[in-house]
Amino acid sequence: MQKKRLTRQEYIDMTEIQRAAQAIKDADALLIGASNGLSIAEGYHIFANNEMFRRQFGDIQQKYGIRSVIEGCFYPYPNEKDRQEFLHRLVQYWVTDYRLSQVMKDLLAVVGDKDYFILTSNADTHLELSGFAPGKVFEVEGTFEDMLHNRPMQDKSQEANAFLNRYHGKRLAILELGIGSRNRLIKLPLMQLAAREPQAVYITLNLAQELYIPNEIAHKSIGLAGDIAVTLQKLKEKLV
Repeated sequence: MQKKRLTRQEYIDMTEIQRAAQAIKDADALLIGASNGLSIAEGYHIFANNEMFRRQFGDIQQKYGIRSVIEGCFYPYPNEKDRQEFLHRLVQYWVTDYRLSQVMKDLLAVVGDKDYFILTSNADTHLELSGFAPGKVFEVEGTFEDMLHNRPMQDKSQEANAFLNRYHGKRLAILELGIGSRNRLIKLPLMQLAAREPQAVYITLNLAQELYIPNEIAHKSIGLAGDIAVTLQKLKEKLV
């Protein structure tokens, strides 16, 4: 059965959140890009010297002066034992002990039963731990477990390309979650893809100061400014 297309006026009368929900409903598939903003919405902040970091790594912080998880990951420890201790603790607290968050529950509901592929620079593997298929999640910079075990990143470029080829020319909703405005690793390719795919819709969720949509794709883009956790919940409510 062919989906009913909205008239131009019906589309104009919608709010941005309604437009985003409608674009997702109409999409043949979702391409999701996720970065630090998604993890921060869950309460995990790799750049912060916050209470969680001090509770989990306070003794290492006092010993070496590291001020965040990202610093701890790449600090030039004088011995392998201390490096392994930091990474082992990171995997324990951020991966092994992880429990499904409301943010991920809402994202799962937004995706629903549509086909999808996810590109992420997040190393915490929370997407897979929340129920997204491992074969459909590409951690483009590897994972914390990769670092702990000194193993190479799993390259899923072939899977990503197969997905893009499958939905070339079809209605693709590109859902961008918490990617910084100047990010060139994931955001730039997603914007370029939105520009060249005639039926693509580009939906970006971020804090207002990090929301960026270039003029070239403004006509096919939706910017949802604010707390990603709140925005995902609103999107879910429009979709269920």
